[in-house]
Amino acid sequence: MTRANDLMRIRDLLQRRRRAILSTSEGAQRELSALKDSDRDPEYEEQAQAELADYTLSSLMETQRREVMLIDAALRRMDTGVFGECVDCGADITIERLEAMPFAIRCEEDATSHELEMRGGHAQSIPTL
Repeated sequence: MTRANDLMRIRDLLQRRRRAILSTSEGAQRELSALKDSDRDPEYEEQAQAELADYTLSSLMETQRREVMLIDAALRRMDTGVFGECVDCGADITIERLEAMPFAIRCEEDATSHELEMRGGHAQSIPTL
């Protein structure tokens, strides 16, 4: 299989994932609205459960919103012909990495360097006994 075919397969997977997220998100939004529109005066335990459900649904929706943003960014990179190119060195990101992390913008080597930089340039080590 060629790299172009692999990238088209990844595009298809991203588009299907995006549709699934949006469908799930609509259901979560309906549930959240129903919880908030409840007219009854709940008991303490029921209120706590409703608040937990509200928090859980809100967190899920935020996670889904972020993933859709990442998918949209990846699809835009595909449309402009730069998907799969490392933003740091310009080399091709391996298909294996893109399959595992389709939002990846760096090759493995540059991603590791970037992560170390973000942590202050120190590799975390496990103390020896």
